[in-house]
Amino acid sequence: MGSSIKWILALGIGVAGGWALRSLSDTPEGAGVKLLELALKSKSRLSSWAAIERERLEDMLAEAQANTTGETGAASTTRQGRRRRGDGQTARRASARSRAVKSDVPSFNS
Repeated sequence: MGSSIKWILALGIGVAGGWALRSLSDTPEGAGVKLLELALKSKSRLSSWAAIERERLEDMLAEAQANTTGETGAASTTRQGRRRRGDGQTARRASARSRAVKSDVPSFNS
């Protein structure tokens, strides 16, 4: 029983949709033209929406890259500062070792 009601309802919706489409134009070709016109308008709206979203995405990507570059620059500066301090400590250690080695060497001048 339920499937026959669905079939009748689908048939009624189809007839009403066809009648509404037919009333938009005088001829079947006119209905086709109206459908194509709706499709072209939809395509135009979709392409303008896509262009706007593409610009928003490019802006977000540029901002993210700028933020990442700023953070990376600060991090590399910090690392370079550590290296410089580390190089100084290494130089001090090397000079201390060389002094220790020099003191172990017998002096021929004395």
